[in-house]
Formats: sequence, C-alpha cells, structure tokens
Amino acid sequence: YEFVNKVTGGRIPREYIPSVDAGAQEAMQFGILAGYEMVGVRVTLLDGGYHEVDSSELAFKIAGSQAFKEGARKASPVLLEPMMAVEVTT
Repeated sequence: YEFVNKVTGGRIPREYIPSVDAGAQEAMQFGILAGYEMVGVRVTLLDGGYHEVDSSELAFKIAGSQAFKEGARKASPVLLEPMMAVEVTT
C-alpha cells in the first residue's frame, strides 16, 4: 500500500491528511468484491476542502473510506484466485 499526498495550497489542513489515509486503509481491509482485502494499491490524494466548524478527523476518515470505495468500483477490480505453497509430510 502506498499513500501519496499531492494536495497543494493548504486546501486540506495537514492534521487531516492522516485521517484520509486511515480511511482508505480501513476500506481496503474489506475491499469491494466479496469482502476480501485489497492489496497492491496506491492512493493519491489530489484535492479536497474543509469547513472550519464541521470538519473533524472522523469526517476526513469517512471521506477517505468513501472516496476509496468509489474509486475502486470505477477501476473495474477483479477477484484473484489465492496462491499458496503447500508441503505435505507423511
């Protein structure tokens, strides 16, 4: 997982950026296909806004989660078959 912050001009206060990251990571844990974890993902935060009264860490975490889910759906994800190594000893 990689989180890239490309917000410029202070459109989102720095103290809320980790909350957006946390929301995206939380959304990845249960994915959008059959509830399986999503791996190998990069999230890029490009822009946003805030309200002096209504903005909070929780609000930005929820926004990060919702944005991740919406973006993931638009990316046409596929469910991969699991791969594993098995050693049988008798």
